[in-house]
Amino acid sequence: MHVALVRSREPERAARADDLLVERLVARGVSVARPCWDDPDVDWSAFDLAVVRTTWDYAERREEFLAWAQRAGELVPLHNPPDVLRWNTHKGYLLELEERGAPVVPTAWLGQSDRVEVGDVLAARGWSRAVVKPAVGVGGRGLVRVEASDPGASADAVAALVADGDTLVQPFLEGVEAQGETSVVVVDGEVTHAVRKRPQAGEYRVQAERGAHHEPVELDADTAALARWVVEATGLDLLFARVDLLPDELGAWQLVELEATEPDLYLPMAPAAADALAEAILARAGALTHEV
Repeated sequence: MHVALVRSREPERAARADDLLVERLVARGVSVARPCWDDPDVDWSAFDLAVVRTTWDYAERREEFLAWAQRAGELVPLHNPPDVLRWNTHKGYLLELEERGAPVVPTAWLGQSDRVEVGDVLAARGWSRAVVKPAVGVGGRGLVRVEASDPGASADAVAALVADGDTLVQPFLEGVEAQGETSVVVVDGEVTHAVRKRPQAGEYRVQAERGAHHEPVELDADTAALARWVVEATGLDLLFARVDLLPDELGAWQLVELEATEPDLYLPMAPAAADALAEAILARAGALTHEV
């Protein structure tokens, strides 16, 4: 069985994030390749299954990435599938999940080139602080924090985001500084583990490259059930997903994002999850081989 774990060329971390998964697959007799999605010399039909994993450069080239996924998906079974990638690579999917009852962080949506002052948005919503981020983006790139007391300090950065594409404005949830963001990993519909991501002092972004501290965390039954429900609410067959949650001022969970395209799954913090994902990949590839 020959499986591709698809990645990007940069950063180098993208080439190493799935080392444990590779180890687990190889131990099960699987031949594993780690091609870059945009390598024109890759013959995708040579694989039994391709898994989109660390394609962390797609945001700057979304349409090119989706066109590749469509082509590759016609040559090899691709997970998560091309229709999932199109849906999940624009944060407009949060509107759908909210309509289905998910506790999505309150969001004001700005279309590309909308002429709206972000200070007016905060005033209308009664938010003292907000975060502004692109609807197509990864890793906290482009994220801007805005203060209602001085929205002009961030005006240029916000204007650049809006000029570049659709943009989200959300209240800044203070819990991120005190408790951090909790990422719940779901493989084939089952919660495997969770990671708490705490920003470093004076910072509010939770990415490791910005100095945040990541650690495994035990989940209570209600939080695990919420994560499973969010995945089920998509109505999609997801090989894996990551449910990112923040507490609001009352301690209730709010859905920040559902990552089903190229999430870091933090497998080194939960080796058993690497086994679960390897088994899920084998099951899907085996089912396809059996059908053929």
